[in-house]
Amino acid sequence: MNDLYSLLARFEGRRIDFKEEVSANLYRLLSAFANTAGGIAVIGVRDHDHAVVGVDLRNNAVKKLADSITTRLGIHPAIEIREIERKSVVTVAVERSRVPVACDGRYYTRIGDTTREMLPDELRGFFQQSIEWDSVAGPYSFDEIDEETVRRFLAGAKAAGRLAAVDPAEPVEAVLRRLGLAGDGGISNGAIVLFGREPQRYFQNCILRIGRFKRADIIVGDHEIGGNLFRQFEEGERIIKQYLGVRYDISEEAMQESFQRREVWDYPLPAIREALLNALIHRDYFNNTVQTQVKIFDDHIRFHNPGNLPAGVTIDMILKEHYSYHRNPKVAEIFYRAGLVERYGSGIERIITAFRSAGMPVPAFVSSPLGFTLTMRMDMLNESSLRKMELNERQILAVERVKVEGSITSGAYQSLTGVSAATAFRDLKALVDRGILEQVSPSRRNTRYVLRERPS
Repeated sequence: MNDLYSLLARFEGRRIDFKEEVSANLYRLLSAFANTAGGIAVIGVRDHDHAVVGVDLRNNAVKKLADSITTRLGIHPAIEIREIERKSVVTVAVERSRVPVACDGRYYTRIGDTTREMLPDELRGFFQQSIEWDSVAGPYSFDEIDEETVRRFLAGAKAAGRLAAVDPAEPVEAVLRRLGLAGDGGISNGAIVLFGREPQRYFQNCILRIGRFKRADIIVGDHEIGGNLFRQFEEGERIIKQYLGVRYDISEEAMQESFQRREVWDYPLPAIREALLNALIHRDYFNNTVQTQVKIFDDHIRFHNPGNLPAGVTIDMILKEHYSYHRNPKVAEIFYRAGLVERYGSGIERIITAFRSAGMPVPAFVSSPLGFTLTMRMDMLNESSLRKMELNERQILAVERVKVEGSITSGAYQSLTGVSAATAFRDLKALVDRGILEQVSPSRRNTRYVLRERPS
């Protein structure tokens, strides 16, 4: 009894809080306690004056409270009933958790006597010190798993030869356990976003938004795609293709290759597929405010994912060193086993290869605090368009080279065309004056010419 009086005499702080009744705020508080230094919630006491109002313990209330805490938070607190002033008070003691504890898909922390949601950077750092996000178990049920998606995955993994001993009738629970997506600790976040019926119930940013824009401020098509990641990929790919143009190559060369007309899309479809998969797999689930977005304009497509590169990793490292980084390794592994992606971070390399093979400008990649953006540009400078501009053969050849290599120098122009330095200067200056190329000068002796950026 004395320790209860001592609790009532204390002020609310980092490790103690008073709740008049059980409410949503209690679960957020317990999540915060578990994610910081542990703590005690005293239920049945007003917080502003510590007056004892008591708790109704009828109808097995304490057991129901314990079960709901375990179900919603995945933790097992110590719950005790105390009597004071002939009224019942319940204390719920939570220890600091070894892994992050979420409440309804959000993570909370305790700052002084205040409970607040963790900021994305705080949460990211918290997970990096403990465990990957997609491996963390949550208060989920196997009833929330979509069996059809699991069966389709197994069929794809078998066809790709990336999952041994596939049994089409294997129970869903056994499949998830074998894949490392479920265990004695429960079902993981990764299982829910990959195979869940409605991941958005827990993760509100698990959404793919696709928009068709005429200008940055004029949208003519808007699609919000939910469901699990496999559904988002399939539906997203379908919607993007419906906004792309396609023409048919019926040249003699094309007919000799396949004996039928060849489809030529505005953008290489393998690159579209890779970009969409990368965006979904590397989504930053710590950032609840931004969704994965695909914006389709008349002359370019922008894939934006709320997940920038980790500290110390640059765009150059990814492009030149093929650096492999998986924010969600379990999610990446499942897509690999399904035969949809390759390992070792080769997605960006394949995107670049697809554009170079099509003779199109290499996409641009940008990583910033706001996330990772990949921009693909339509080939507005194809050979037919360049001839209509009345460029000479040397200039057309140079533009085609820049589209593949990314830039050209005066010396490279001379080697390519066999002209003098003076002629190279005049030809390149004319391309700059026409707004086709622009000069970039890392040094006075090494001026490069690149394609001029078109306004979005």
